[in-house]
Amino acid sequence: MQAKLFIKKSILFLLLNTVILAVVLGICSGAHRDLHLNNWETESNLLVMGGGHSPAHYGVALLGTSRGRVLSRDGNHLIVEKILDQPVINLSKGGGGGLMPAELHLSYFYHRGNHVNHVVYLVDPWVFFSPINNEENDFFLRDEPFEMYILWKLIAQGYPSNRISSYLQMIAVDDWQAISTYAAPGLTQGTIKSVDQEKLLEAREHYLSKYADNGFQRYSRYVDIINTKVKKQGGRITYVMLPMLIPDFPGMDQVDQKLRQVAQMNDHVAYYNVSDAMHDRRFFYDHMHFNKTGVDYFARRVLKPVIQGEKPLL
Repeated sequence: MQAKLFIKKSILFLLLNTVILAVVLGICSGAHRDLHLNNWETESNLLVMGGGHSPAHYGVALLGTSRGRVLSRDGNHLIVEKILDQPVINLSKGGGGGLMPAELHLSYFYHRGNHVNHVVYLVDPWVFFSPINNEENDFFLRDEPFEMYILWKLIAQGYPSNRISSYLQMIAVDDWQAISTYAAPGLTQGTIKSVDQEKLLEAREHYLSKYADNGFQRYSRYVDIINTKVKKQGGRITYVMLPMLIPDFPGMDQVDQKLRQVAQMNDHVAYYNVSDAMHDRRFFYDHMHFNKTGVDYFARRVLKPVIQGEKPLL
């Protein structure tokens, strides 16, 4: 009898604490929604998007890693919007944000009631293979305020406990305008002096060392999840394999095949591979990222035609 009473009290205590925790987290959620920054002022996605009582409509949304994020840094966002002649939101994440982070941020964008005509996913092949770009990525929420919706997504999609706990620590942050600012302004103004083949080989081996044995099977399914979300919202999506200075990059053929197949099977999906284009050093500030000249050229020759339903002019 005493054992049953103890169990009942323990369950009641657990439920009570769960309710209290949920209430506290609910109060903390969205505490910084009154702070709205421009895409070129911050690395945060949550602080730039509309939603709630003021949902926003964009012509284009960009997804990708830091190689997509440079299209907004150092005022490049304004260049891209001028070339495309429509409002753009950049949901790419620095620190190697992969398919799982991309799906999470796009899901939250739609959850907030926002809409976009055309999603463009700027593809890096390694995000299809590496946990460090997906559930083990510890960068993609470091500059994002706490939201209950995102917490539940992290739990539901099986992110490791240390990623979840690190996101909970964002509750204590109060100066988001400072913490979310890009830490290395002006990088896209520069130009790489020369293409160093030895560094490219080192980069190739570095990325390959991060690949998981079943990575492609685990992460490529997020392409289908993203495509379904975009279709449900009445939009279109185009995948663009970004220019790559590293030849024969591991896994690129497998990713290329996957994206060609989904484009053939879905009317709202398109895919272009421009990995062999723009290899002139004048387009890059390092061996991976576009400089301001590269951003301008890429927006004119790739993004603009793609948004118009045409092939890239490369």
